[in-house]
Amino acid sequence: MLLPTHLATGQAAYLAACLASGHAPAPQEAIVSIIASALPDLDCRAGIVGRAVPPVSEWLERRFGHRTFTHSLLLQIVIGVPLFYLLPTGYFLAIMIGWLSHTFTDMMTPAGVGWFWPSRVRCVLPGNERYRMKPMGWGELAFLGMVGVASVGFHHLAKSNAGTTGVISAAIGDLVAAREEYDSLKGGNEWELKVEGRNNKTFQSIDGKYPVIGGYKESGFILDTPAGPVSACKTETCDWYISHAVLSRGEPIKTKTTFIRVTVIKASSLAGQLAPWVSEGRVYLSGKLEASGIEEQPPIVETTGAEGVELHYAPVEWLEEAGDSHLRDVDLAVQVRMNVRKTAADIRISGDNMRCLHPLLEKWLVESDKDCR
Repeated sequence: MLLPTHLATGQAAYLAACLASGHAPAPQEAIVSIIASALPDLDCRAGIVGRAVPPVSEWLERRFGHRTFTHSLLLQIVIGVPLFYLLPTGYFLAIMIGWLSHTFTDMMTPAGVGWFWPSRVRCVLPGNERYRMKPMGWGELAFLGMVGVASVGFHHLAKSNAGTTGVISAAIGDLVAAREEYDSLKGGNEWELKVEGRNNKTFQSIDGKYPVIGGYKESGFILDTPAGPVSACKTETCDWYISHAVLSRGEPIKTKTTFIRVTVIKASSLAGQLAPWVSEGRVYLSGKLEASGIEEQPPIVETTGAEGVELHYAPVEWLEEAGDSHLRDVDLAVQVRMNVRKTAADIRISGDNMRCLHPLLEKWLVESDKDCR
């Protein structure tokens, strides 16, 4: 095979591997896969790669012959095993897939490859020689064109979906599968959900694509819409009923989480302590607390009982709405989502060193005495 064919095949194979494994393709890894797809031809002194380092290529070709040692399964295993432990997943994938793509592409030629070197057996694809491709022939040209078209499709699918399961779930449009996919990969990217369905209150169509704020209950989502956050699931209990859903991955992000467990703290005090994170990205609150006078804002703020409050990815701005309310028995997870180049400092939240009076007693006190003391 010609060098351009190997380079294009290495790129397509890398993107296909990203799609199959759910690994997001990266430009630097793609370059590595292209380089890896060319290196096996170091054993050919007449080739473009061999001419770049003639002493190496002359020695390899004289000692082992062309399409043997550098194309062999044995060398791929000997080098691949330590690389698996030494390199990040993406770079390991790029090197090995690029290398293997070169070997299998050469198997499609009449001469084949000595993949099982040091055995002299030659491996070919397909078995019938009439269907193998001669270098610089029309068959290789057609194959190169198909590989180029496939690369475009693989890149789109690998970038937009999380693995082959993502492609299948996209075709089916199953909301439960989309939620499972989101739960397994959330935290490293922004996500969007393309939905078809209706508003459970107005029965109007809600078809469109919406940013995902987070998961909701067992198999639903909280989506960001122009009208504010809404819950979306396959039952009548959510704001939206979803009949078809396709999850797609967006820009990479960095997510950091801290947990807050304090007896009592003012909402304004908590907002002030979270200010360093607010300056770095979007901050969300999830968990339980107790407070009086909290207005329900489903699905992000839901009240339970007399004073119980559950937060589901409530934006940190909610604390400003709570104002001087005292939050009691606070058990929250605080999450900041930021640009991958940013770093959020560690935050230790300290509660107010005071004890709140029970709400039933507050009505017997004058206004100035109602604060915690």
